[in-house]
Amino acid sequence: MRTGTRLSLLALATMIGSAAAQPPSGPPHAPSASTIACRVLEVHTEATLGVTVVVFHHRDDVDRDRLGALLRAHDGATTRFQASDGAAHPATVMRLKSCFGRGLLLFPAGAARLAEKDEFLLSEPTAGAH
Repeated sequence: MRTGTRLSLLALATMIGSAAAQPPSGPPHAPSASTIACRVLEVHTEATLGVTVVVFHHRDDVDRDRLGALLRAHDGATTRFQASDGAAHPATVMRLKSCFGRGLLLFPAGAARLAEKDEFLLSEPTAGAH
């Protein structure tokens, strides 16, 4: 095998190994004081009504109480979330009273793409956002 071919194969193997070692992608940015990192449990889209409903919970255990407080205080409020596309999407957030620590996110069908196990950043609703 020629030296040039060996070097090319070595470079390719190094790139593949490096890519395989990368951790899975999470939300586009780290959570801040005004956002909570969340994980999708279920996604349902109803095309006739034009709505997507997402069942979600906190991503990190440290945010469990914070998300619970947000859901209790802002049930039915307008908020924003940031998915992996990096855009801020408007949505309504609701508390699931029968499921501790779970919320519903409702937004127009086709406005954003979320799938089971995806992560997103949920913004705390602003005052008067109900």
